[in-house]
Amino acid sequence: MDSSIINIPTELVSKTKFFDAATPISKLLKDIGKHGAVVVTRSGKYHGIIDNRALYRADLMSKSGRTAALKFAQNVPSITDDTSVDDALLYFYKSRAKALPYTKNGRVAGIIKRFTLLKMLLSLGMLNGVPVNETMTSPVIAINADSMISQAKAAMRDNRVSRLVVMQSGKLYGIVTNHDIIHGRSKEEERLPERAAEKRSESDSEVSGIANRNLIIVGHSKDLAAAAREMVENNVSSVVVLRSGNPVGILTIFDIFGGVIARRNVEEWNIFISGIDGRTKEYENDIKETLRAFMARAEALGRAKPLSILLNLKLSGRRCEMHARLTMEKGGTLNVHATDYTIEKTMDGLLDKLMRELRRKKERNITVSRTKRSKRGMDLVEDYEL
Repeated sequence: MDSSIINIPTELVSKTKFFDAATPISKLLKDIGKHGAVVVTRSGKYHGIIDNRALYRADLMSKSGRTAALKFAQNVPSITDDTSVDDALLYFYKSRAKALPYTKNGRVAGIIKRFTLLKMLLSLGMLNGVPVNETMTSPVIAINADSMISQAKAAMRDNRVSRLVVMQSGKLYGIVTNHDIIHGRSKEEERLPERAAEKRSESDSEVSGIANRNLIIVGHSKDLAAAAREMVENNVSSVVVLRSGNPVGILTIFDIFGGVIARRNVEEWNIFISGIDGRTKEYENDIKETLRAFMARAEALGRAKPLSILLNLKLSGRRCEMHARLTMEKGGTLNVHATDYTIEKTMDGLLDKLMRELRRKKERNITVSRTKRSKRGMDLVEDYEL
């Protein structure tokens, strides 16, 4: 039987807390940390989900804790006992949420966590035989251990990522995430508790003080099942991918979900658009046609067949923002971001950036391939970038 038609059973539902939309966000933080996500209701009816990813995106630290939960709630798809694994994958991948509401008899009964779905994929054997290096995000975005935390925040914002590999003297030192920046305390403060009361700015605190040194790593030739088991056993949402001891990519739970989705229907490109609302609905078909034309151009380049593209659209004031994530059959993933004053100009800029990245990746792969052939008997040439 095709594993994609297996439905999500009630037994996998996790309990959580329910809060009215008017509740101050400060009242929810403890339960968000405990359950992974909480449900927000309005006038007694389901309104949305809040997880800590939503709080990071909203930059909670710059806002008042008295702000109502309504401001942070994300209206995401609901899962029922009739939802297939394939549909659940799509819901998680497009929403980027850590948990989704589970509805039974028209009422939200709890949540389904992304780790729960990851365990299902493992048990169904849907991650076997797919190499990590075909799904990971590469090249890695890295920062030096002695860089300031403010620089790490800027690098994450500019590259639209939530984690950075940390390097020291050309060697892997650790990893730093949004969570580390918001909740981390420097090693100096841990060694000297009396300094904890001193308010230190991000400009004079080094990344090394909050970086996670206990990395979970996997080899680039391992399959997704091995990487997923590491995530589940260590309760982490990402692993660093190494090749000959050097970081060549990062693999997240959402990378795995995207990799599975992309391979469910390889005869046709998978195009996903999120962020469409009443103001942008009329552009949806034009955006899809533009993306299809781009995928045809990308496939014509050769070297790596494009499998899927996820585009997120956001209108902010007078500006339009777009973020695209392209998954390739044997080339990992590429992420680009663009912003402009119109949807058309933003789309043009975004796809120009993505095509440049594709061509650069193709040229780099050709160079690496030629270098390998000319160095028989020597170590493999690395194709990572820092």
